[in-house]
Amino acid sequence: MNTAEFEAGLERDGYENAGVKSLEPGCHNDAHARDFAVRAMVVEGGITLTVDGEATSYGPGDTVVMAAGCERIEDVRPDGLKFLVGRKH
Repeated sequence: MNTAEFEAGLERDGYENAGVKSLEPGCHNDAHARDFAVRAMVVEGGITLTVDGEATSYGPGDTVVMAAGCERIEDVRPDGLKFLVGRKH
């Protein structure tokens, strides 16, 4: 799936505020949750998300879907992270 197809899916499924965001190389975010659902696609770099004690790594082309209230820990790879993301309230 390319970014245009991903963005079209976000719009179709009611996700808002779609945009490209980035996180610095090696960034670590302690456990946190958001009050909105998230759908994201990794464009460059990668991240490991730990949810319920299970770590999963994502790289270019991978998609992530998290429900509102999903608590996770974020660990960005040494090459940083660029991702396309939408939010759903």
